[in-house]
Amino acid sequence: MAILDVPHAQTPVNEGSTVRRPRIALVGPTFPYRGGIAQHTTMMARALQKIADVLVVSYRRQYPKILYPGLSDRDPAAPDPQLDDLRYLIDSINPLTWCTALWEIRRHRPDMVVFVWWTFFWAPCVWFMAWRLQRLGIHVRFFCHNAVEHEGAWIKAWLSRQALARADSFFVHTGEDEKNLRQDFPDAPVGKYPHPIYDHFPHPTEVLPRRAASELLFFGLVRPYKGLDVLIEAMGLLKDEDVVLSVVGEFWSGRAEIDDRIIELGLQDQVNIVDRYVSDEEAANHFARADIVVLPYRSATGSGVIPLAYHYGKPVIATNVGGLPDVVEDGGTGWLVPPESPDHLAAAIRNARAQSPDSTASAIAELKRSLTWEGMATAVSAR
Repeated sequence: MAILDVPHAQTPVNEGSTVRRPRIALVGPTFPYRGGIAQHTTMMARALQKIADVLVVSYRRQYPKILYPGLSDRDPAAPDPQLDDLRYLIDSINPLTWCTALWEIRRHRPDMVVFVWWTFFWAPCVWFMAWRLQRLGIHVRFFCHNAVEHEGAWIKAWLSRQALARADSFFVHTGEDEKNLRQDFPDAPVGKYPHPIYDHFPHPTEVLPRRAASELLFFGLVRPYKGLDVLIEAMGLLKDEDVVLSVVGEFWSGRAEIDDRIIELGLQDQVNIVDRYVSDEEAANHFARADIVVLPYRSATGSGVIPLAYHYGKPVIATNVGGLPDVVEDGGTGWLVPPESPDHLAAAIRNARAQSPDSTASAIAELKRSLTWEGMATAVSAR
């Protein structure tokens, strides 16, 4: 387990007999937008507003429909964000809304503006806004979920670097993202705190029927870098064993190829696919049934699935890539395997199946106590 690298907490400014709370503007997607980034931004904003005066600027529209492969990027069942000052202002392709957002941020008089960064698509908007804010003397911090694109052509990398170059400082969850940033920006300050444990997800409301002695779960959007095809090959090696895999998440591509391979390997009774976005309540039911959560990623800077698994007390099997080893204690909270190796993945599943559930419980419980949103908020707000 990597040691937490957390900057010192910000010291409040004394003004006479009063203590001045820091003023922060946070720019990123929140509920009701779907996905881990919106979940993360909402939880971070809730924690930040306990220690700072926070303006949260979210989006009127994230992506034009033509650029979003899923059915919708909004969750009609999303909970109330529970944020004191939240404004949906930014349209990704309308620069006039960027100016409106800048006006509101300036009125807030922030000490620092934190931009949530995860994809090159936002480079023009974020570059422009960061440039204008720096001209006003406001510190700009980028909270980077992905310092590099998972599936990127050179133009994506170039656009990302142009936007990231506008940052005065960075904040990341993993050593991998820190390393990637320092390659291009060696002198920039970089704060780090591992991904906190999601604690807002509900308790399960339904007991899903068990179909085997061991239930595996692959959760989240299905994209090539996440290596579902490698996991299917591993399941082929486990064909005669009492194990079932649930794949729960919307496919952005490759569904036909996965279906064909399942049929070729004769796994129709051992692999169940739920090809859609599921609500938090439905996700809780799937995690409750699972014995092990599997992340066979080819590459990863980090993953929100791991802290979600820990929230439900589930161990993980993950590949030893990117930032995943930062939050998976091999033999403690889960197991690490080489990427692109169905043999190693199948062996790890067999090993995990042979372990008592209690063997990982104490390590997961300790991690849940140490990785909190409040701790991260203190780190993010530090200067």
